Amino acid sequence: MTKNYSVTVRQLMKKMEQEFYDIFRHCHENPELSFREFNTTAYIKETLRSLDIEVMEIEGLETGVVGLLRGGSDGPCIGLRADIDALPILEESTSPHPSKNPGVMHACGHDTHYGSLLCAAKILAAMREDLHGSVKFLFQPAEELNLGAKKMISLGCLENPHVDAIFGLHNSPEIPLGTVAVKDGPLMAGVDRIELTIHGKGGHGGIPQRNADPIVASAAIIQSLQTIVSRNLSPLQAGVVSICNIQAGHGTTNNVCPDEAQMYGTVRTYSQENKHFMDKRIHEITENIAAAYNTKADVKYIYELPVTDNTRRPGWPDLLSVANAAVTGAGAKPVDPEPSGGGEDFPIFVEGFDGHPGVPGFFYWLGVRHEETDCVYSWHSPHFKADRECIPIGAGVYALSALEGCRALSK
Repeated sequence: MTKNYSVTVRQLMKKMEQEFYDIFRHCHENPELSFREFNTTAYIKETLRSLDIEVMEIEGLETGVVGLLRGGSDGPCIGLRADIDALPILEESTSPHPSKNPGVMHACGHDTHYGSLLCAAKILAAMREDLHGSVKFLFQPAEELNLGAKKMISLGCLENPHVDAIFGLHNSPEIPLGTVAVKDGPLMAGVDRIELTIHGKGGHGGIPQRNADPIVASAAIIQSLQTIVSRNLSPLQAGVVSICNIQAGHGTTNNVCPDEAQMYGTVRTYSQENKHFMDKRIHEITENIAAAYNTKADVKYIYELPVTDNTRRPGWPDLLSVANAAVTGAGAKPVDPEPSGGGEDFPIFVEGFDGHPGVPGFFYWLGVRHEETDCVYSWHSPHFKADRECIPIGAGVYALSALEGCRALSK
């Protein structure tokens, strides 16, 4: 007879509720910036060791933690990932336990992520004999710099034992408390960076015929780049090209045409195919319009983050079924929201990078929106706040992802 893990998990969620709130409070009060999460790392290690969970020694991993829990019998290894870093923002939220580190805040809610994962570790430690395999807890640094996942992979954190599938989550102030996004397909955008330099010929602003004006060329380029989404992509597909920074000239000088102009922007897409298409079209448009204005363009298209995409790949286990079982088993409601234009470095664990292979993965959103407790503000706002009631749900989803994942991959 197949054991119903959700009954035990929900009992432990209820029994440990106050412990979970205390963990969340500590996490929120003690934010640290990317690659400076030293106290956070020490706290996570202390908590895992108190649960008799092995803290793996990873040479070169100064911040971040890998914990390993071996179950009552051999089987697959499930990875559970949570990011741990905060942002350089002065907190202005109505949280009853605000940041104790002035100018640093968990404004993206990573405290809900690693707080939930620590609580899941408590549940799984209590259920280790029911676990048919092992769980690797990946507490990742520096998500905000898009560097933490790459560092953990390059240091071998997915090996010894090899992670057979990985689960992660991010809070969402767009979906209600008590819900969890279980998306079959892209959930968050792929993120790329563009750096455009237009080289012209400077001179007197009142004698423009002797110049090759990089500002006028830049204006035409900015307008034309918007046609990629409106005229080159299918109306059924989404994309964003935003030029968010323009630099040209010196100070407030108003009568000197500069020699060059720089533009910096972001590109968001929801498929690998469209990433490459954006790269191609941005080069074509920028270089050809620059030439038409008698200027020259240098174009850098920098691939930063893959799409966070839960689409099942050939040869993958059915992680969508595992995810639905985990969410309903934790007492939450699965929802299917629109994808976000925000990005995440979790998919690097799935796609791999620089010769390091990825592993099958699934990513959730944990609903934290609750008007009655003022939990309505977006990520990176100084007013951002997550309702503490999300923590038991997040813990239950993580724990059941491991338990159900081991069961599914053992078949």
